[in-house]
Amino acid sequence: MVFLFLLLIVILIGIILFFSAIRIEIVNFRFTSQTQRHINKDYEIIIKLCLLGVIPILKIKLTKIKLEKIKLKEKIEKINFTELERKIPLNKETFQTIKKLDVLIKKINLYIDIGTENAVLTSMIVPAISTIIAIILHRKIKKFENQTFIMNPVYQNQNLVNLSVSGIFEVKMRHIINIIYILNRKEGVKEYERTSNRRPYDYSYE
Repeated sequence: MVFLFLLLIVILIGIILFFSAIRIEIVNFRFTSQTQRHINKDYEIIIKLCLLGVIPILKIKLTKIKLEKIKLKEKIEKINFTELERKIPLNKETFQTIKKLDVLIKKINLYIDIGTENAVLTSMIVPAISTIIAIILHRKIKKFENQTFIMNPVYQNQNLVNLSVSGIFEVKMRHIINIIYILNRKEGVKEYERTSNRRPYDYSYE
């Protein structure tokens, strides 16, 4: 009876998590290529686990100081990307799976300045990049009220990129679970195929 009760609780928690979401809030993030310190110090990245996409039950706040304390850059540099690629091959099928991770944009304030040493080139690439970003935002934003996207060309005969962004992004837990399941299944199939390539009569007696 106790086991059945615990099993029901686990199933209930699983169902609630399945219909929950991870919300990522970016606050005051700025990047500039014009100074030695490209990224500002006072930005925040807030990660929340929201039950049923509404009730926050877990909150993690990341700042530049916290990321430096946990030495995130050094840990990324230590990642064995060759081994990682062996487990999760970077091919068309993998990218198709990752594309299923549907990221919704709840709020966005995005400002971009781009300039090059060639004024003609600047006048060409800025509309092209602006159009691509606008198409992506249009697909990912459900409510267009109070959303901002501004992109400006800068004609100063120098290569520069200035970016300022604040926003709220949301990923459904069911999409994350589905992708993890698909990637693990592919890895399991790959391991099976690698260990099952012997001839069927290898263990037969003559």
